[in-house]
Amino acid sequence: MTYDDDDYVTDRERKIARGLAIAMHVGVVLLFIFGVAWQKRHSEPAAVVDLWSSLSPPKQEPVPAPKPVPKVEVKPEPPRPVPKVAPPPEPNPIPKADIALRDKLEKERKVKEQQELEKKRELEKEKQKADEKKKAQQAETKKADEKAKLEKERLAQEAKLAQEKTDMAAKLAKERTSAAQSLNDKYITLIQNHIKRKIVEPPNLQGDPEAIFNVILIPGGEVLTVKLARSSGVPAYDAAAERAILSASPLPLPSDPALFQQFRELNLKIRPK
Repeated sequence: MTYDDDDYVTDRERKIARGLAIAMHVGVVLLFIFGVAWQKRHSEPAAVVDLWSSLSPPKQEPVPAPKPVPKVEVKPEPPRPVPKVAPPPEPNPIPKADIALRDKLEKERKVKEQQELEKKRELEKEKQKADEKKKAQQAETKKADEKAKLEKERLAQEAKLAQEKTDMAAKLAKERTSAAQSLNDKYITLIQNHIKRKIVEPPNLQGDPEAIFNVILIPGGEVLTVKLARSSGVPAYDAAAERAILSASPLPLPSDPALFQQFRELNLKIRPK
């Protein structure tokens, strides 16, 4: 069985050894830094002297100055003579007659241009007026067409309303006529039955003779007059029916006085059965 040396070293001894090792390394580093700095401070002058002596240029002999160059005078050239240019020939003068003719022609040309311009303006004005007149006529025609259309529609509507009114009036009249006829038939039947109860038939009356009387009434149903319109063929029955009409007065009529006009004149048919 063997033992290492570390087994016999304590922790305190290890710390002391580690501290001594670090201090030794720090001292070596400091010694190296200060030694280099001291060497540089004492070796700089000798190096400068040697470098300057080795790099100094060799001595050169003086170079003689160049001889001055003599000045050469340059004479200016005399000015060249300018060639004379002959003036352009003057245009031939225009005769006064030609000038007057030219002015006259120019004036006539301007007058003609002015006349053509005015004529063109007049034509444009006439064309504009014609266009405006045409547009106005078209507008009037359109307006007249619309008015005629509206008038036609109005007349058709009025005719339709008039026809509807006529149809309604005819319908009402028919209804009134029907109602009046129904009412008239109703009261005629009542009057006939009322009169029949008053008839005293003659003895040995045969068949079913019919006598027709025109009767005029006054308001309230009173009999004003009785007239035989057509005989039954049996005078005794005619006389009995006439007496029955007079004795049945007042005859039954509608309670509405406005309906009396329908019953003022009666055409009564009287039969026994």
